[in-house]
Parts: sequence; structure tokens; C-alpha cells
Amino acid sequence: MGSSRAADADALLKAILRESATEVLVFDADSLRITHANPAATRNLQYPLKALKQLTPPDCLAEADVHVFRSLLAMLQSGKKRRTTIGAHCCRRDGSRYPVEAKLFRSVGQGRPIFIWIASDVSQREATRQALAHSASDLHAIVAHIPGMAYQVLRNPDGGTSLRYVSAQSAQLLGIKPPALRAEPARFFELILEQDRADYLSRLARADGGHLSFNWEGRIWMEAWKDVKWVSLRVSQRETPDGLIWDGIMLNVTKSRLAEAEIRRSRVQLAALAAHVESVKEQERLHLAREVHDDLGGNLTAIKIGLSWLMRHLPPGEANLQKRTAYLDKVVDQTIDAAHRIASSLRPPVLDFGIVSAIEWQLRRFGRNTDLACELSAPDAAIPLGPDASITVFRIVQEALTNVSKHARATRVKVALAQHRGELRVTVTDNGQGIQPAHGKNDGHGFGVLGMTERAAALGGELTVQPAKRRGTQVSLRIPLSATPPSATK
Repeated sequence: MGSSRAADADALLKAILRESATEVLVFDADSLRITHANPAATRNLQYPLKALKQLTPPDCLAEADVHVFRSLLAMLQSGKKRRTTIGAHCCRRDGSRYPVEAKLFRSVGQGRPIFIWIASDVSQREATRQALAHSASDLHAIVAHIPGMAYQVLRNPDGGTSLRYVSAQSAQLLGIKPPALRAEPARFFELILEQDRADYLSRLARADGGHLSFNWEGRIWMEAWKDVKWVSLRVSQRETPDGLIWDGIMLNVTKSRLAEAEIRRSRVQLAALAAHVESVKEQERLHLAREVHDDLGGNLTAIKIGLSWLMRHLPPGEANLQKRTAYLDKVVDQTIDAAHRIASSLRPPVLDFGIVSAIEWQLRRFGRNTDLACELSAPDAAIPLGPDASITVFRIVQEALTNVSKHARATRVKVALAQHRGELRVTVTDNGQGIQPAHGKNDGHGFGVLGMTERAAALGGELTVQPAKRRGTQVSLRIPLSATPPSATK
């Protein structure tokens, strides 16, 4: 009965060894010759069992591990240890290696001392460890080279927040070393300029009080460098088993902010210069118009009067002289009309009667020259517009009508003026072919539109060009009724 149970146990043990993925080697304690190997060992080492029985464990180990293996065997032989573990590299038959973690202990089999080697292939675990090590190394390299400070804010389950991670750039960006900032995140608030703290606190409140855990741009005072920096916080959040985490980066945007300020300053200067140039041009046009109307017109009138006197005092019977004098009188009339037309083009006198009258005069003239149907919609009450703003609006409408005649292929144009909430709104709408979407206003064909836009901007207004509701193009102008162009001398 006892022998039967032993046989059953022996069979069970062999079945377990046969199906196990763990390598098992049994070798003689004196000769170290392998006496038994399970299928996992023969499979991993790539030796058939018969060939494996001709080897010893040191034959299957990397050279660097053999010395350690023999030292451990000696300790087991002497009885100093009953079992031990070893991390080593096994050598396959083809020369390749794989890492193992093995247990080694001494036992007795069939009356003879033996050693048993039980090893687990840890190749996958080692590959994973190396991959994680590389990932961590790569991550640290990336973080070390970003032009800013990376950080993590953790909201604990109890509602408190803490700085989980701060990169080394905090010392360079804020003048605070990472350990100090992690210990007291609110120190960042002390750096913020007084003017920007209200905005910071309002955003902080929307982020439930987590310092450095929201999107914000503002200025900080660097006492160490006696300088002001612009910083930008950009954050994303995610749920983790530890709590809510904000992953953020703080960037030094001082250069871009200064560049933006310089661009804005340059645009203001350019707008002032453009307004000054336009003002000088209009003053020169007004001067020329008066010169043409007063001086040239006065001289032509004097010539007209002289020719009339001459025609009355010509000797009777001088038909050729009378005919020649009548021709000159007609030329003088045509020249007077041309002088009036040139003076009106330079600076229409009708502008003195208001912008509505000036645009009405312009539309009548435009309709006569182009045969387009023209319509004007304007309030009955006078529009309180200053002289400079009036001439600007008049020139913008004039340019818009010129574009209609040149490009629109329209049959009808409508100009509408309206006052709304302290603004003058002007629209010029045609029923032509419409604007081409591919053409921008700065593509080399839109300097007229660009000029109108700059004129509007000089008055603090806005001009847009877009397709009309049905067909054609609509030019829309919006300027404050109190608009005055900026002085170029400021």
C-alpha cells in the first residue's frame, strides 16, 4: 500500500515537472553532471535530454556567472546554507543568452547527494525593465530640454492639493529650487505683479484653489534679477487612482510678449503716420482746389469777360475774326467747366453741407458716368461727423464705388448710412459678380481695399468686405461718431 502511494506521488511529481514552464535541472553533487532536466529546461537551453546529460550547469552559464555559481555550491556543500538564489544568464545551444532567476538547494536522491536548480526565464521582465528605464531616461531628457518648467499638481481624495513634481527649470525660471517650491507652492503667488494678481486669483478660484493648476498668462517680478518676466501656464487634467492630477508646463513668454507689444506700438505709429499723410494729402487737395477755383477760375472769368467785350467791338464784316473769337469763348467755357470739375474732385464743396449731401452728390455723378442704377438710404437728421471723419468716409465710399465700376460688372449699387449706438455705419452693396475667395486683400490686387481699411482704422473703426446676401459684394464701414484721427506728432 505504501509503495503504491509513493509511485502515485512520483508520477504526480513527474507530471508537474513535465508541464511546468519553470526550468528544473538535477545534477550530481560530486561530478556536477546533469542527471535530469524537465521539458522547459531542454526547450529553453535548446539541448535534447541525452545531450544535456553530458553537460554540467557551468557549461550552460555565461562565463561571468560561473564563479558566483561555484561559490554558492561550495556554501551549500559545507552546510552554511540550505538553499540560495542567483541571478544569472543561461547560454543556449546556439550561443544566445537569456536572463534567469534561479533557486539552488542541496538534497538527496536515491541515497546520493544532489543539487536541484529551479530557474525562471525573466527575459520579458528584463526587457520591460529596460524599456521603462529608457522611457524614464527619454522623459527626463525631454523635460530637461523644454524651454520651461514642467510640473504636476495632485488633488488628494481629502480635497487638498500638492505639487507632486517640479522640474529643475524652476530655479532658472522662478529663482526657486524644486524642493522649496514643492514644499510651498504658494510662493509663486508672491512673485506675481500686483496688477496681475486679480486675474490670477479669479482663475485660481475657477480651478478650485489648486495653485499652478489652470491656464493663465501674467507677469512676475524676479527680485534676484530686478526684472519682470511674462510667464504662461498651460495645464491639462486627468483622473488617477491617487486623485485628480494636473499636468502642466510654465513657459517664459517674455520675448514673444515684448515682440507683440513692439508690433502693436509699430502699428499705432504706422496708423498715426498714415492718418497724418492722409491729412496732409487732404489739406493739399483743399489748397489745390481753392487755387484752381479761385485763381484759375478768376483768371478764366476775366478772359471770358474780355472775349465778350472783344466780340462786341469787332469791326463789322470781319466774319473770320468773329468766328475765331467765338471759338475761343467756347474753349474758355469748357476750361471753366473743367476747372470746376477738377476742384470738385480734389475736394467737393458739397462736403461743407454734411456727409449725406456729399455722398448723394457723389452717387449722382457716379450714375451719370457709369449708367448704373444708384440708390441712397440715409437718415433725415444730420449726422454729427467732424471734417476729418467726413472726408475719410467720403473717400472710402468713393473708392468702393470706383471698385464697383472697375471690377464688379454690376447694374445696381446701393449706399446706406445709419447711426447706431454712437457709431456711423455705411454699406456699399452691388449686384455684381462678387469677390473671389482666393484673393486676399494683400495679394497685389487689393491696395484699394487696404487703403480703405487703414483709413477706417485711423479713425478707430473697422472695414469689412464680404459677399452680399443674394449676389455681389458688400463693403461695410463702422466708425465712432466721435472719431478723430490720431496725431502723428504724439
